[in-house]
Amino acid sequence: MVYGMKQLTLADGHGVAAPAAALVGGALVGAVFVRRQLALDHPLLDLRLLRSRPLSAVLISLVFAGVAMAGTGLMVTQYLQDVLGHSPLASAVLFAPMGLGVAAGTMAAPALAKRVRPATAIASGLSLSAAGCLPLLASDGLVPVIAGITVLALGTGPLFALGTGLVVGSVPPERAGSAASMSETGNYLGGSLGLAVIGVIGASVYQARMDHVGGAAARTLAGAVADAGHLPPARAGELLDGARAAFTAGLHVTGAIAAAIFAVLAVLVAASARRGAAPQPAPASEAEARPAGV
Repeated sequence: MVYGMKQLTLADGHGVAAPAAALVGGALVGAVFVRRQLALDHPLLDLRLLRSRPLSAVLISLVFAGVAMAGTGLMVTQYLQDVLGHSPLASAVLFAPMGLGVAAGTMAAPALAKRVRPATAIASGLSLSAAGCLPLLASDGLVPVIAGITVLALGTGPLFALGTGLVVGSVPPERAGSAASMSETGNYLGGSLGLAVIGVIGASVYQARMDHVGGAAARTLAGAVADAGHLPPARAGELLDGARAAFTAGLHVTGAIAAAIFAVLAVLVAASARRGAAPQPAPASEAEARPAGV
């Protein structure tokens, strides 16, 4: 399905049969997999655990928080290099506050959980992450973008630190291993989907704004940089300005999507905590508390 989505952005109105077949085939295989797992006594992935409302809310949050973080990180790193013109090393250093924000939020989460319920701490953190997306939605430039991803990452700390404990505490002890593996799988799945889906959306926004240009510049910002090398300085500057503005528009759309994801997850976790029993978090190992890619 990821292959189909990515190929659709390159099809340019032609040759959509193969990507569409990949999407349909992937969906069918996924449906068969889910049906088989629900029928087995000892499934590879125990999807029956999702019947627990508090557990499913945390698992869904882990998946979609991974989508939002990975997709935002992908767009911001490209923005730092290809729009602001920083080197890969400088971009890595400038991007470090996102990882530090996750670390700070994760370390602060246990102390926060002593004052409020774990689900409340997670929902509050996700609300903070939604607020951190706002600079990405409307602002340009280094300072607002880095400030935004730092706040975004800080707010995910309680989810990653307390989420696995809530998942494990929601099931009987004999199913704790399955529940812990579900949380880990969900986080990594979300990160992978974020790179694919958000990347596709960002590319689509760019291509829609650069459709009139043609050539490699109409497909990617890197293509615009390559094409600009063969143009007179005045035309090259005009092309690059338009390409960077188009990519920045994609970053704004990414910020809006991430803000919506975090806001919905905050409401979901808060509502599930009120409707269902609030399990106490079990101790999570360092590996379980660490988000995918961090």
